[in-house]
Amino acid sequence: MKNAISRRVARACMALLLPAVFSAAFAQGSDKPVEEQIKAVIAKTYDQPGKAVETAPVVIVGDYALADWIQADMGGRALLRRSKGAWEIMACGGNDFKKVKILSHAGISNDTAKKLIAQLEKAEQSVSPERVKRFGLFGTPNDPRLAGHHSAPHPAH
Repeated sequence: MKNAISRRVARACMALLLPAVFSAAFAQGSDKPVEEQIKAVIAKTYDQPGKAVETAPVVIVGDYALADWIQADMGGRALLRRSKGAWEIMACGGNDFKKVKILSHAGISNDTAKKLIAQLEKAEQSVSPERVKRFGLFGTPNDPRLAGHHSAPHPAH
């Protein structure tokens, strides 16, 4: 009896999960340009009602990418990798993603890290300085998500 229930639960889970797995795989299909695949992953992960993520520029070297993004008053950079043909977000950050040492700590070769940073620097030349400044905010003391954190009264211990 217990095994029959377990099999039914397993089949029900598979029935629910398979469409999601296949739709995610097809959403990143090779018929879509790589930059658009990356933008779609970021949008699917972080878009909120009334707060769509604007992603640009995006630079790609091999199986790694850096993507600048802005969402409402927040900005940052996403580090992505292609694994088994699908792009995935490794981490989000700010200006530290323009440091070879930081990217190498994420498992990226120094050569690939240097190329990513050089391409990003070049791509950002066509972006307004104000916008570029916002890309560096994520995770810094100037991050709008942290505003007022230290000024709020702390509860008594």
